[in-house]
Amino acid sequence: MRPLCRSLVVVAFALVMIPPALFAQGVWEAPEDPCKLKAGHHLVNGGMMHLKIAVESDDENRTEDRLRRAQEVLVRAIEQNNQADNPAAWYWLGRYYVYRNDAYGADSAFRRAVVLAPECEAEARRYVEQLQPVVRREALLAWQEGAIDSAVGLFHLAASLMPDDAEIPFFLTRMYADRQQFDSAAKYVEIGIERAGGDEAHADRQLQAMLAILRGREGVAFEDPATANIVESRMRRDTLLVAVERDSTQLAKLIGEWAGQRLRPDVQQAVSRDSATLADRIAAARGALLDAKAKLQQDSTAAGAAFAPAFAAYERYLEMYPDDVDVTLRLLRRYSLLGNTRGIESTTARIARLPEVDPNELAQVGAAVHNDGYPAYAVELLEIAVNKNPYIQAAQYVLARASYALRDGPRLARAAKQLLAIDPLNPQSVRMMAASWDLAGNQDSVQTYVALANEGLQWGVTVTQFLPTGSAAVVSGSVANITSQSLAPTTLLFEFLDASGGVVASGSAEIPALEPRRRHAFSVRAEVSGAAAWRYRRQ
Repeated sequence: MRPLCRSLVVVAFALVMIPPALFAQGVWEAPEDPCKLKAGHHLVNGGMMHLKIAVESDDENRTEDRLRRAQEVLVRAIEQNNQADNPAAWYWLGRYYVYRNDAYGADSAFRRAVVLAPECEAEARRYVEQLQPVVRREALLAWQEGAIDSAVGLFHLAASLMPDDAEIPFFLTRMYADRQQFDSAAKYVEIGIERAGGDEAHADRQLQAMLAILRGREGVAFEDPATANIVESRMRRDTLLVAVERDSTQLAKLIGEWAGQRLRPDVQQAVSRDSATLADRIAAARGALLDAKAKLQQDSTAAGAAFAPAFAAYERYLEMYPDDVDVTLRLLRRYSLLGNTRGIESTTARIARLPEVDPNELAQVGAAVHNDGYPAYAVELLEIAVNKNPYIQAAQYVLARASYALRDGPRLARAAKQLLAIDPLNPQSVRMMAASWDLAGNQDSVQTYVALANEGLQWGVTVTQFLPTGSAAVVSGSVANITSQSLAPTTLLFEFLDASGGVVASGSAEIPALEPRRRHAFSVRAEVSGAAAWRYRRQ
């Protein structure tokens, strides 16, 4: 028999009501072979007789009196009459505690009985296991009421009463994880997994236990100062990158505008002064950028150490649930945040193998990875998304940006063309086509599309939200007059598309006359299921 060890807990174990079906009065259960122990002492025999009378009596007062007397004589036999080594004394004391509904006492007494009489193992186990469900309910109630120490003790007691119960370790896992005692949580979740043995009856408890460890580990990692430092360091780096790019573009434009021209002395002086100022600013920003990149690397290393236990919890979770898309995508976001390129690469490969991934979720993660400074990995993710649904505007837009960052002209051209088919009046779509021509070296086309984006489109459309549900789809946004002239009313026809690009519904947005630089909000709703994307055109 597994040891019925007394739990070392500091709890006041309240007596709880046992359902009548367990121990109904009037039914006396004699010991069964091979546990028919001889009393060996008149006090032990007397204790047994008091118990029998108590159980068979239909008088509550008599039952209470006999139970009290049974406990008194059995304790006197053990403590004052040298019966501490008599297994029958402990056996009947265990039976007394069962009738008193005291699982803690029953556990302790039967443990001693089994040590002295191993043949009573099965019978002792049968009695204490009948108390376990009630102890478990008491533990859950204590947990719900916030009495965590009591709940932990009661769960341990329940586990000792029924060591094969797979769910108790899962409850303990969650409680230890909540208390940030992760070594204990990890130990108990593995015990639970082993006991559950893949039984679907325990699947939900197992899942919640593993998620509790994952959330707890991740919460501690995010509270580490190193994590906050890496966010600040990345923002500093990105700000400097933007500053260098902005000033470099401005300097190149200034030089290109005035180079080779005969200038008046005052103009020449102004150009030289502005050029020198920009050059100095660029040099200073580049120096600061080197320092920022070094600091980011340092902070990435520190944050990686802080996140190491969380990453281990992620990997263990995904060993058990390899098809969990949400957790896999979240892991990728964490690796990207920390700049862990090995983790980004392995998780991106894992995502590519997943059977079902929402392309909209992939688009969001791809955008985050790109913004973190990893356009190559972003492209891998976004290609998966657009292969599943080429009409997701957000995926095509970030794919175009990442392709431009990688100087991948053919990929950018494909993404920009698809963007114009989906979102033709968005100035950002047009600018992506200008970027495509820039990589192709066609500056005339660049200028044409830049002019369109700046004012030539006339109506600048921005879709800000797409909400598909089981029975409807809504697309919302605004239209701006991006010209210096008044615009007449117009109509936008939106088509709602399924995942394969088929039109499942349509609706119109009526745009009123707009004064220069004024904006009008719109919302188009269609009562349709299965909408996965949108596109529009001006009628």
